[in-house]
Amino acid sequence: MWKNTSKNQVQQYMQQNPYRLLALSFFATMTIGTILLMLPISHAQGLSTTLVDAAFTAVSCVSVTGLSTVDTYHHWSLFGKIVMVILIQLGGLGIVSFTTIIALVLGRRVGLKNRVLLSEDVGQDGMKGLLHITKKLTIYTFCVEIIGGIIYTIQLYPYIGDAALYTGINMNTMALIVIGGFGYLATFDIWSHRKLRRFVDLKLHTKIMLVGTTALILLGTIIFLGVEWANPKTFGPLPIWNKIMASLFQSITPRTAGIATVDYNDLHPITLFITIIFMFIGAGPNSTGGGVKISTIAVAFLASRTLFNNRSDTEVFERRISLITVLKANGIIFLSILFVLFATCYLAWDEPYDFIRLLFEVTSAFGTVGLTTGITPNLSESSKWVLMLVMFTGRVGVMTVIGTWALRTAPTKPISYAEERVLL
Repeated sequence: MWKNTSKNQVQQYMQQNPYRLLALSFFATMTIGTILLMLPISHAQGLSTTLVDAAFTAVSCVSVTGLSTVDTYHHWSLFGKIVMVILIQLGGLGIVSFTTIIALVLGRRVGLKNRVLLSEDVGQDGMKGLLHITKKLTIYTFCVEIIGGIIYTIQLYPYIGDAALYTGINMNTMALIVIGGFGYLATFDIWSHRKLRRFVDLKLHTKIMLVGTTALILLGTIIFLGVEWANPKTFGPLPIWNKIMASLFQSITPRTAGIATVDYNDLHPITLFITIIFMFIGAGPNSTGGGVKISTIAVAFLASRTLFNNRSDTEVFERRISLITVLKANGIIFLSILFVLFATCYLAWDEPYDFIRLLFEVTSAFGTVGLTTGITPNLSESSKWVLMLVMFTGRVGVMTVIGTWALRTAPTKPISYAEERVLL
């Protein structure tokens, strides 16, 4: 009797808030991954894996970050690497999405509560066509991965043989980064309008993503090219075309990938700081990238623009953005800044490294990017646990983490209070 009551209370507590179930699904996967990576079969012969290193690797894989405290190539055995690939696939596609697809393949029914959770996982407003979108998302993800893998293999096999199966190069990598970070809803919208080929027919979200992505890539390329042009340790010795390509790559990779073609220890502090901003912005919603998202920054920017154009509504492309969307965007940015700064301050208190390098590391973890100045393996255990929390938050979202305990149901009879001005 007591056991049944306790179990029902736990179920009710979890089901009252989809944020809790979503966060728990990622936490459970990370825990299982940690246990598997702790097994002797997971590391190379003659080596051992500590709890903090196994947990850090599992969290990094599930959050699709890429930061590592050990040498991935030499430390892990084939079994360990397979575990990591599975964790990355689960984290990238979305654990709830993955399990939903398995349920559909097995012919099982997806209930209403699971659909609510699924809508949170894939970032879909409402549940109309949710299962159809999930199927398309899964097919799209695997197709892009397979095509990208084939291109990598064809290009690199003549040089490195079988190692080409898991090694990549610039052009293919940049394309995959942009595709993976664009977001599937915007991608599907473009595909559905492929015959019309008119910008005006696209959804507002897709327009914002197209303009925002293009602007960030161009702006980053120009800044990186200008700052690093004469740097003898980075772009200085390169031919002009290679400088442009290196700048383009460094402009694209901070938003989700974490693959670098230069040593970030040698970059100018301005370049590091701009990279931090790009990692904080991140990629698009319902994508493989982290950060606060391009559309979130765009909404906040558009809302601030209303202060100077004497308009009470936030408008763009002849459409009005709802007040709740504006409030959510500003809330996400504010809470994310606080979270990143608190984590950075802890590392600055615990570590001997420069503040900008610590901020770089924390922002990379929060944006699930994986870029590093090389200090990750040398951090203390407590700092590594803090970075794990940052990676977890970056993957599931700061609103999800806070919402697991702070979400409140709306009152049945809300009270509307008198308005009073506050000086800003």
